[in-house]
Amino acid sequence: MKKLLCVAGFLVLAAGLPLWGYDTSPATIQVVPEAIWAAATGGGTWVTEVQITNFGASAASIQVYFDTGTSGAPINLPGTIPSMNSVKYANILATIDSADPSATVYYGKAGGLWVLCTSAQNIQVHAQTVNANFGKTFPGLNLVSGNSALQGRPMIIQGLIRNASYRTSVGVYNVDVSVTYTLRFTIYNSAYAVVGSYFEKTVNPYTQISFNPFVQAGVTSGDYDNCWLYIEAITGSTGYGPVFYGSLANNYTNDTYALMAKQYGAGGTAAPAPPGRY
Repeated sequence: MKKLLCVAGFLVLAAGLPLWGYDTSPATIQVVPEAIWAAATGGGTWVTEVQITNFGASAASIQVYFDTGTSGAPINLPGTIPSMNSVKYANILATIDSADPSATVYYGKAGGLWVLCTSAQNIQVHAQTVNANFGKTFPGLNLVSGNSALQGRPMIIQGLIRNASYRTSVGVYNVDVSVTYTLRFTIYNSAYAVVGSYFEKTVNPYTQISFNPFVQAGVTSGDYDNCWLYIEAITGSTGYGPVFYGSLANNYTNDTYALMAKQYGAGGTAAPAPPGRY
């Protein structure tokens, strides 16, 4: 009932979203494709920092959902953000953990994060996942077609590397409430030749997954640079579509670098509103 009431109330606010057609403008809703609070394999703890800036004319009230395969409960972040002010959370999942009245444990988890301004102000969200001196960045993504894939609307991620110095990871976050997507991934080299073989992933609603694309393509040895990833939806022609991100990690220092997903074709037009939270 709690979630149903929250969704019903937000329907009114979302009806007049003014910036659906822009990929990077401030918006009432943005998603972060990965948020984590977990021990790192090599020691330390990975946490996701989140900065939220309110570009609206009045104070912004913020609500978040953290999805790990099922829909997270709506959590209201404490306080409000005055107009043209920013708030930074050093560990967003720890903040959610403190604000969640249930017994849900957020430590040891990774998933996708919705950030909603329930007071209908336009916000920008920036995320940075860090462990001591290591980290990677993610922008908050608007719910527009330029940031997602559907059948007939493929995406690409450039900058893939596999060698002694670097490893690549790719992530997917399905923000839809009921649509399951089968996605096909193909790595191409600089001469447009397929590296390894294509592979497919099925991503259920509210699910976030990550993987090494070279390993999934059957490439576990050799040096590969100047590659790019082609992503197409094999099933799933309705709904919003999953969002994507990529990352390079240095094998010696563990420094990481963000790889951005972009449209293969024209893209950029308004996508249908995903059901369930509007």
